[in-house]
Amino acid sequence: MIGNLKYITIAVPDLDVAIQQYQDIFGVFVTSPQDLPDQGIRLAVVKLPNTLLELITPLGEKSPLESFLKANPKGGVYHLSYEVPDIGKAKEQLASFGVQGMGEGTPQLSYHGNPVLSLDSKDFCGVSIELEQASSPPVIGRVEVGRIGPVHTFPRTSSSLEGVGGVGVGITVDFKSPTPKDNQEGQ
Repeated sequence: MIGNLKYITIAVPDLDVAIQQYQDIFGVFVTSPQDLPDQGIRLAVVKLPNTLLELITPLGEKSPLESFLKANPKGGVYHLSYEVPDIGKAKEQLASFGVQGMGEGTPQLSYHGNPVLSLDSKDFCGVSIELEQASSPPVIGRVEVGRIGPVHTFPRTSSSLEGVGGVGVGITVDFKSPTPKDNQEGQ
């Protein structure tokens, strides 16, 4: 059911300190903090070659992170997020095992617009899990990447590509819009 590890969310008591640590100690790029009032968090993202790290801290006193940070004053892994091809089918499969999502068990939209289903750590060896429906085609800033052109198939026994045409890749770039200050934000 699950696919790639999409990101690891780490709750931190002080986001500015966490950002500085990741930049100075690990030498990685961290996005500017972003307030997400609907979720009660402030977030910065570390983009690694194989996954993302979300550094989050409470935004306001009624944040859902408050109880987590009371139990873990230095912070810690808040949840793991895995991609699933279809959130509805994932929910059905979980239900067949007696597992229901947190809250009302209904997928919600994440801050980046994809449906997510949060699962209780009690059901998964003490680890909170979030399932996120994978989206495509990928959009990076104002550059859209997608496959175009014909798809060619040939028998498995073929040992050459003789007679097979090429596959094109289309890239659309908007050169009229200004470049964002931080092209990693929103990821």
